[in-house]
Amino acid sequence: MIKTTLHKNLQTTSEIAGKKTLATAFNNPREDVNPGEMLAASLGACMLTMVGFMAGKHGEDAAGTYVEVRAQFDDKHSRITGFDVTFVFPATFTQAQKEKYAKLAQGCPVHNSLREDMTYHIIVK
Repeated sequence: MIKTTLHKNLQTTSEIAGKKTLATAFNNPREDVNPGEMLAASLGACMLTMVGFMAGKHGEDAAGTYVEVRAQFDDKHSRITGFDVTFVFPATFTQAQKEKYAKLAQGCPVHNSLREDMTYHIIVK
């Protein structure tokens, strides 16, 4: 369970299973992530978990792979409309492996839970 509490200046703290705390902030200046950035981080973490899981099933090591995720907003900045996602795989991976794992990553639960009209611009390096 995650317990989230609202504080002054539109800041929140989320306790994850009573152990870890994550802070968010909306107003500037801020030192914490905003909720949209947290969603982008969740998407990236979920996609990389899928990459690592599937690579392990194929006897391959994807350690060192990273993803850069940038949320795209509508004109009013009231809704995330899509994500720019850049995968950077180890140099030992072939282009075919990179493409395969980038595609498999799009089957992660967070990706599958987002609105169907979201757009994804996927870059593989």
